[in-house]
Amino acid sequence: MKEQDIRAVESMCRCGLDLEGLISSFPKFPEDEIRAVYEAYIGARNEDGNADKNGTGISINCS
Repeated sequence: MKEQDIRAVESMCRCGLDLEGLISSFPKFPEDEIRAVYEAYIGARNEDGNADKNGTGISINCS
């Protein structure tokens, strides 16, 4: 996949698409490469502490 393709998959990850949704959304991309981008995104998000204890990654600012 090209760099632009990787960014598109990452963008869909940020929108909350799961792995199966990503694979069906990008049928021309190799499944193993989509899986690698998804796992890298999820791993980076969890390391940064951006996911809550349930792993949803949703945050609410009520200010």
